[in-house]
Amino acid sequence: MSPSLLDAITAHIRARLHESPQPAEIAAHFGLSRFALSRHFRAETGLSLRDYIAALKIEQGIAPLVQGQPVIASQLEAGHASAATYAHRFRAHTGQSPRDYRADAPGFSAVLRRELGDARARVLPYHGFDPAVHPQPHALSVEVQGEGLGPLVFVGLFAEPIPRGVPVLGRALFHARRFVVERIPDGRYHLLGCEMRPSLNPLDFFRLDHCLRALHPEPITFPLPAPQTLNLSFRPLQPSDPPITVNMPKLLFDYLRQS
Repeated sequence: MSPSLLDAITAHIRARLHESPQPAEIAAHFGLSRFALSRHFRAETGLSLRDYIAALKIEQGIAPLVQGQPVIASQLEAGHASAATYAHRFRAHTGQSPRDYRADAPGFSAVLRRELGDARARVLPYHGFDPAVHPQPHALSVEVQGEGLGPLVFVGLFAEPIPRGVPVLGRALFHARRFVVERIPDGRYHLLGCEMRPSLNPLDFFRLDHCLRALHPEPITFPLPAPQTLNLSFRPLQPSDPPITVNMPKLLFDYLRQS
Protein backbone atom coordinates (compact mmCIF):
# COMPACT_ATOMS: atom_id res chain seq x y z
CA MET A 1 0.00 0.00 0.00
CA SER A 2 1.51 3.31 -1.08
CA PRO A 3 1.66 6.24 1.39
CA SER A 4 -0.72 8.23 -0.81
CA LEU A 5 -3.29 5.41 -0.80
CA LEU A 6 -2.98 5.01 2.97
CA ASP A 7 -3.53 8.75 3.46
CA ALA A 8 -6.53 8.65 1.13
CA ILE A 9 -8.07 5.72 3.04
CA THR A 10 -7.59 7.28 6.47
CA ALA A 11 -8.83 10.67 5.25
CA HIS A 12 -11.92 8.91 3.84
CA ILE A 13 -12.56 7.23 7.20
CA ARG A 14 -12.19 10.48 9.15
CA ALA A 15 -14.53 12.33 6.78
CA ARG A 16 -17.24 9.65 7.10
CA LEU A 17 -16.84 8.71 10.73
CA HIS A 18 -20.44 9.71 11.60
CA GLU A 19 -21.64 7.11 9.11
CA SER A 20 -19.84 4.36 11.08
CA PRO A 21 -17.87 3.10 8.05
CA GLN A 22 -17.33 -0.66 7.91
CA PRO A 23 -14.14 -2.29 6.59
CA ALA A 24 -16.01 -3.95 3.70
CA GLU A 25 -17.51 -0.61 2.61
CA ILE A 26 -14.16 1.15 2.83
CA ALA A 27 -12.46 -1.60 0.85
CA ALA A 28 -15.11 -1.48 -1.88
CA HIS A 29 -14.76 2.30 -2.18
CA PHE A 30 -11.06 1.85 -3.01
CA GLY A 31 -11.48 -1.24 -5.18
CA LEU A 32 -9.85 -3.58 -2.66
CA SER A 33 -10.95 -6.75 -0.93
CA ARG A 34 -11.73 -6.42 2.77
CA PHE A 35 -8.94 -8.88 3.63
CA ALA A 36 -6.35 -7.09 1.49
CA LEU A 37 -7.29 -3.74 3.02
CA SER A 38 -7.06 -5.06 6.59
CA ARG A 39 -3.76 -6.84 5.94
CA HIS A 40 -2.10 -3.85 4.27
CA PHE A 41 -3.47 -1.38 6.83
CA ARG A 42 -1.97 -3.35 9.72
CA ALA A 43 1.33 -3.77 7.87
CA GLU A 44 1.61 0.00 7.32
CA THR A 45 0.31 1.30 10.67
CA GLY A 46 0.73 -1.56 13.16
CA LEU A 47 -2.99 -1.28 13.90
CA SER A 48 -6.04 -3.20 12.86
CA LEU A 49 -8.51 -1.17 10.84
CA ARG A 50 -11.20 -1.80 13.45
CA ASP A 51 -8.94 -0.52 16.27
CA TYR A 52 -8.19 2.62 14.27
CA ILE A 53 -11.89 3.34 13.68
CA ALA A 54 -12.77 2.54 17.32
CA ALA A 55 -10.14 5.00 18.56
CA LEU A 56 -11.43 7.71 16.22
CA LYS A 57 -14.92 7.22 17.63
CA ILE A 58 -13.71 7.57 21.22
CA GLU A 59 -11.84 10.74 20.25
CA GLN A 60 -15.07 12.03 18.73
CA GLY A 61 -16.91 11.52 22.02
CA ILE A 62 -14.47 13.57 24.14
CA ALA A 63 -15.68 17.07 23.21
CA PRO A 64 -19.26 16.75 24.59
CA LEU A 65 -17.91 15.52 27.95
CA VAL A 66 -15.36 18.33 28.32
CA GLN A 67 -18.14 20.78 27.42
CA GLY A 68 -20.25 19.37 30.27
CA GLN A 69 -22.91 17.74 28.10
CA PRO A 70 -24.73 14.55 29.17
CA VAL A 71 -22.96 11.24 28.65
CA ILE A 72 -25.62 10.23 26.12
CA ALA A 73 -24.51 13.15 23.93
CA SER A 74 -20.96 11.80 23.98
CA GLN A 75 -22.18 8.29 23.24
CA LEU A 76 -24.21 9.44 20.23
CA GLU A 77 -21.41 11.68 18.97
CA ALA A 78 -19.14 8.63 19.05
CA GLY A 79 -21.69 6.57 17.12
CA HIS A 80 -22.40 3.94 19.79
CA ALA A 81 -25.86 2.44 20.25
CA SER A 82 -25.07 0.65 23.53
CA ALA A 83 -24.31 2.71 26.65
CA ALA A 84 -22.58 -0.23 28.35
CA THR A 85 -20.34 -0.98 25.37
CA TYR A 86 -19.46 2.69 25.01
CA ALA A 87 -18.57 3.05 28.69
CA HIS A 88 -16.35 -0.05 28.52
CA ARG A 89 -14.50 1.11 25.39
CA PHE A 90 -14.19 4.68 26.61
CA ARG A 91 -12.55 3.54 29.84
CA ALA A 92 -10.17 1.26 27.91
CA HIS A 93 -9.02 4.21 25.80
CA THR A 94 -8.94 7.03 28.36
CA GLY A 95 -8.59 5.34 31.74
CA GLN A 96 -11.91 6.76 32.99
CA SER A 97 -15.63 6.20 32.58
CA PRO A 98 -17.42 8.86 30.49
CA ARG A 99 -19.21 10.11 33.64
CA ASP A 100 -15.99 10.53 35.63
CA TYR A 101 -14.24 12.08 32.63
CA ARG A 102 -16.94 14.76 32.42
CA ALA A 103 -16.89 15.42 36.17
CA ASP A 104 -13.09 15.67 36.44
CA ALA A 105 -12.30 17.61 33.26
CA PRO A 106 -12.64 21.13 34.80
CA GLY A 107 -10.34 20.31 37.71
CA PHE A 108 -7.77 18.56 35.55
CA SER A 109 -7.67 21.42 33.05
CA ALA A 110 -7.24 23.98 35.87
CA VAL A 111 -4.23 22.05 37.23
CA LEU A 112 -2.68 21.72 33.79
CA ARG A 113 -3.20 25.43 33.05
CA ARG A 114 -1.48 26.27 36.34
CA GLU A 115 1.47 24.00 35.58
CA LEU A 116 1.83 25.45 32.09
CA GLY A 117 2.17 28.87 33.69
CA ASP A 118 5.24 27.69 35.62
CA ALA A 119 8.38 28.54 33.61
CA ARG A 120 10.68 26.09 35.46
CA ALA A 121 12.32 23.34 33.42
CA ARG A 122 11.31 19.98 34.90
CA VAL A 123 10.52 16.39 33.94
CA LEU A 124 7.68 14.65 35.80
CA PRO A 125 7.55 10.83 35.70
CA TYR A 126 4.69 8.35 35.49
CA HIS A 127 5.21 4.63 36.08
CA GLY A 128 2.67 1.87 35.70
CA PHE A 129 5.00 -0.40 37.71
CA ASP A 130 7.33 -0.33 40.73
CA PRO A 131 10.60 1.21 39.42
CA ALA A 132 12.62 -0.27 42.28
CA VAL A 133 12.22 -3.82 41.00
CA HIS A 134 12.87 -3.19 37.29
CA PRO A 135 16.40 -1.78 36.87
CA GLN A 136 17.90 -1.99 33.38
CA PRO A 137 21.55 -2.79 32.62
CA HIS A 138 21.65 -0.07 29.95
CA ALA A 139 19.84 3.27 29.84
CA LEU A 140 17.78 4.75 27.02
CA SER A 141 18.20 8.50 26.46
CA VAL A 142 15.48 10.25 24.45
CA GLU A 143 16.09 13.61 22.78
CA VAL A 144 12.91 15.47 21.78
CA GLN A 145 13.09 17.49 18.56
CA GLY A 146 10.69 19.53 16.46
CA GLU A 147 10.21 23.01 15.09
CA GLY A 148 7.80 25.17 17.07
CA LEU A 149 7.21 22.69 19.90
CA GLY A 150 5.06 23.93 22.78
CA PRO A 151 6.31 24.27 26.37
CA LEU A 152 4.95 20.86 27.43
CA VAL A 153 5.69 17.54 25.78
CA PHE A 154 4.17 14.24 26.88
CA VAL A 155 6.12 11.10 25.91
CA GLY A 156 5.13 7.53 26.71
CA LEU A 157 6.24 3.95 26.17
CA PHE A 158 3.18 1.87 25.29
CA ALA A 159 2.69 -1.85 24.90
CA GLU A 160 0.71 -1.19 21.68
CA PRO A 161 1.31 1.23 18.78
CA ILE A 162 -1.78 3.20 19.74
CA PRO A 163 -1.75 5.72 22.63
CA ARG A 164 -4.74 4.64 24.68
CA GLY A 165 -5.34 3.84 28.34
CA VAL A 166 -2.14 4.69 30.19
CA PRO A 167 1.50 4.20 29.15
CA VAL A 168 3.75 1.69 30.86
CA LEU A 169 6.12 4.61 31.43
CA GLY A 170 5.44 8.30 30.82
CA ARG A 171 7.22 11.62 31.06
CA ALA A 172 5.82 15.16 31.13
CA LEU A 173 8.56 17.50 29.95
CA PHE A 174 8.01 21.14 30.92
CA HIS A 175 10.47 23.39 29.07
CA ALA A 176 12.73 20.33 28.74
CA ARG A 177 13.77 18.25 25.74
CA ARG A 178 15.54 15.20 27.17
CA PHE A 179 14.86 12.33 29.55
CA VAL A 180 16.43 9.00 30.46
CA VAL A 181 14.80 5.59 30.98
CA GLU A 182 16.78 3.50 33.45
CA ARG A 183 14.00 1.38 34.97
CA ILE A 184 11.26 -0.44 33.10
CA PRO A 185 10.05 -4.06 32.88
CA ASP A 186 11.71 -6.09 30.13
CA GLY A 187 9.57 -6.05 27.01
CA ARG A 188 8.81 -4.48 23.65
CA TYR A 189 7.41 -0.94 23.64
CA HIS A 190 6.28 1.77 21.25
CA LEU A 191 7.57 5.30 21.86
CA LEU A 192 4.91 7.94 21.25
CA GLY A 193 4.56 11.60 22.13
CA CYS A 194 2.48 14.76 21.77
CA GLU A 195 2.94 18.40 22.67
CA MET A 196 0.62 20.70 24.60
CA ARG A 197 0.34 24.50 24.70
CA PRO A 198 -1.34 27.02 27.01
CA SER A 199 -4.98 27.59 26.07
CA LEU A 200 -8.12 29.18 27.45
CA ASN A 201 -10.18 26.38 25.89
CA PRO A 202 -10.16 23.25 28.11
CA LEU A 203 -10.93 21.06 25.10
CA ASP A 204 -7.41 21.76 23.78
CA PHE A 205 -6.04 19.73 26.72
CA PHE A 206 -8.17 16.65 26.04
CA ARG A 207 -8.86 16.51 22.29
CA LEU A 208 -5.32 16.36 20.90
CA ASP A 209 -5.82 16.17 17.13
CA HIS A 210 -4.38 19.70 16.77
CA CYS A 211 -1.09 18.91 18.54
CA LEU A 212 2.30 18.10 17.10
CA ARG A 213 3.04 14.44 17.72
CA ALA A 214 5.78 11.85 17.37
CA LEU A 215 5.78 8.12 16.69
CA HIS A 216 9.14 6.39 16.73
CA PRO A 217 9.17 4.13 13.64
CA GLU A 218 10.51 1.02 15.37
CA PRO A 219 9.56 -0.67 18.67
CA ILE A 220 12.14 -0.58 21.47
CA THR A 221 13.04 -3.80 23.24
CA PHE A 222 14.40 -3.89 26.79
CA PRO A 223 16.92 -4.92 27.93
CA LEU A 224 18.99 -2.91 25.49
CA PRO A 225 22.21 -4.50 24.22
CA ALA A 226 24.06 -1.23 25.01
CA PRO A 227 23.27 2.32 26.12
CA GLN A 228 21.22 4.01 23.42
CA THR A 229 20.15 7.54 22.46
CA LEU A 230 17.07 8.12 20.30
CA ASN A 231 15.86 11.28 18.60
CA LEU A 232 12.09 11.63 18.79
CA SER A 233 10.96 14.03 16.06
CA PHE A 234 7.62 15.85 16.35
CA ARG A 235 5.54 16.89 13.33
CA PRO A 236 1.90 17.75 12.49
CA LEU A 237 -0.90 15.18 12.45
CA GLN A 238 -1.05 12.87 9.46
CA PRO A 239 -4.35 11.17 8.53
CA SER A 240 -2.92 7.71 9.26
CA ASP A 241 -1.80 8.64 12.79
CA PRO A 242 -3.75 6.87 15.55
CA PRO A 243 -5.87 9.19 17.72
CA ILE A 244 -4.39 10.08 21.11
CA THR A 245 -7.11 9.12 23.57
CA VAL A 246 -4.96 8.98 26.72
CA ASN A 247 -6.24 11.44 29.35
CA MET A 248 -2.96 13.36 29.67
CA PRO A 249 -4.24 15.91 32.23
CA LYS A 250 -5.35 13.03 34.48
CA LEU A 251 -1.90 11.42 34.39
CA LEU A 252 -0.34 14.75 35.38
CA PHE A 253 -2.95 15.32 38.09
CA ASP A 254 -2.39 11.85 39.55
CA TYR A 255 1.37 12.37 39.67
CA LEU A 256 1.07 15.74 41.39
CA ARG A 257 -1.45 14.38 43.88
CA GLN A 258 0.81 11.45 44.80
CA SER A 259 3.80 13.77 45.14
